[in-house]
Amino acid sequence: MSSAAALGAILVAMPLVDRASAEGKTLTIQTGTGQFADCLRTAYYEPFEKATGIKILTAPENLDNSKFKLQVQTRHYMADVQWTDSTFAQSQDGTDYLEPIDYSKIHKEELIPGLALSNAAPLDTYATVLAYNSQKSGGKIPTGWSDFFDLKNFPGKRGVANSSSTIMVALMGDGVAPKDIVPFDYDRAFKKLDSIKSELIFWDSGSQVQDLLASGEVSLAMAFANRVDAVKASGKPVEMLWSGALIGADFLGVPKGNPNAAAAMQYISFVLSKEINGRLTDCIATGPVNTKAPVNPKWQNLYPTSHLDEPHVITDDPQVTSWLASRANEIDERFQQWKSQ
Repeated sequence: MSSAAALGAILVAMPLVDRASAEGKTLTIQTGTGQFADCLRTAYYEPFEKATGIKILTAPENLDNSKFKLQVQTRHYMADVQWTDSTFAQSQDGTDYLEPIDYSKIHKEELIPGLALSNAAPLDTYATVLAYNSQKSGGKIPTGWSDFFDLKNFPGKRGVANSSSTIMVALMGDGVAPKDIVPFDYDRAFKKLDSIKSELIFWDSGSQVQDLLASGEVSLAMAFANRVDAVKASGKPVEMLWSGALIGADFLGVPKGNPNAAAAMQYISFVLSKEINGRLTDCIATGPVNTKAPVNPKWQNLYPTSHLDEPHVITDDPQVTSWLASRANEIDERFQQWKSQ
């Protein structure tokens, strides 16, 4: 569909403000940095301005969840739409300081199941997948996380995240179904991790695991899909497996009591529509949340929406997030204790 046709479809499909009444109106949205900020403008801000007559202004990207409370308490709103996360949105703070999302104008059934939260709306997705260096794995192709723990058939070091997501991988590697990932069976997870502990290399950032895979220092790793693709694009023999992927999302929130909340909800419904949500992929390898959104085929394999038929964990699903959030300190303590043993 052409850009003009897509905007035409949006104008028909959703009630937008009258352009005359929108004259002079503005909407302030927290942006990103670098290429991501540029992509947000071309994919979302400019089409929204054209369709509604509302001018988009941008707030600094360094606003965090604490600023929601500040804005609500002082009634001084620094942004009408701001980045947030599922943990904050589903907590009491989310109830106290975020406007409920108006899903009456959003086709929730088109969004990835589990991501349409009451107080925050998903915008884009990312995933942690099983990556492997085919030279270091002896040319063998893993079929799931169980192979991650098979040092006989897949020798070599393993790259794992220095976070609770490694516990999820261990449980799936031991046969736990994604739908049963919480509550954690710690004993089962740590027993599985003990079986390859001497071969583990812990990473703290996407760039670290990217380097580990590119250099061949690890033969298999849990890694962000876009980082795996970057290594592959550089000519290295690196591939990825989507079975058992951990899928997360970036969320948008509206500060509670914001006088511009109606326009903010209009923007959110606009960017979540199937005609618009996939436009970010024209410029950057960030997946949509609308399963009906057309996407750039260049990065087709990197979008979680292309792999929802395979086993996966939605890490921002309310059931998963609420359990993780309520036990965050416990999980970290248990994980760090296991590492130090």
